[in-house]
Amino acid sequence: MTAGSRLLHQSLVTVRRMHTTCKSYGAQSFGAKAMVNSISQLPSTSSYNNYNQSTPAAASIQKVSFSSESSEKPGIFGWVQEKFTQREKDKQAVKLVDQINLMANSPSYTLKMFADEVDEQLSSWKTKIPGMGSSSEIQAAKESQVVVKEMVTQLGGDISAGDLGKLERKQKLKLSIACEKPLDDINRVLDLFRQMEIMHRILRYRKENGLPLPTDQAGLNMAMQQDGMKVMTNQEKKVLRKAFGN
Repeated sequence: MTAGSRLLHQSLVTVRRMHTTCKSYGAQSFGAKAMVNSISQLPSTSSYNNYNQSTPAAASIQKVSFSSESSEKPGIFGWVQEKFTQREKDKQAVKLVDQINLMANSPSYTLKMFADEVDEQLSSWKTKIPGMGSSSEIQAAKESQVVVKEMVTQLGGDISAGDLGKLERKQKLKLSIACEKPLDDINRVLDLFRQMEIMHRILRYRKENGLPLPTDQAGLNMAMQQDGMKVMTNQEKKVLRKAFGN
């Protein structure tokens, strides 16, 4: 998984963890009230239940095996795979830290930044391996890329999640026609953009309050769980709670 897709995936996982934490605190606690707010302007709540299956940009790209037929003697192909995989992991670890720092130091999270995340996912070395270009995950990400590019063209790269939340149905239909994608696809991309914006808020909150920024996936997970409630608005929390049927 690339650094960009790792962040995209984590934003979705965070929403579900926020919802679980919200329930554990109880309906009368601050946690319950402060937890469900960052998703208030979502055009569609039903898509949350299908994120892991249908959100293309957040899907992990499947692994490709280059090992030889013998598991005991991997041979030259197994050796190459091991070296290549470790090198890629090291690169992605550095990219993840860079991406976290970029988001934490950016005053706002824009549509252009989100478009760059999607582009980064598709530029992964895995998409260049013969046979991988047609995988369902990559094809789905390419579909999202088409939608995001059209959004940038029509709305501009500096637009925020809050601005996109004000889009009327007529504007969404115009996007749908222009990129030749169904309205559901437009809404799913909008939903995912909002989740990334929540992650930006969390990282920005830690930066502004002198808290250490995550340096790896585990630290990112912890930051999401600790500070998610603090950055979400009440209206967003209500929508999130409704999306999960509570």
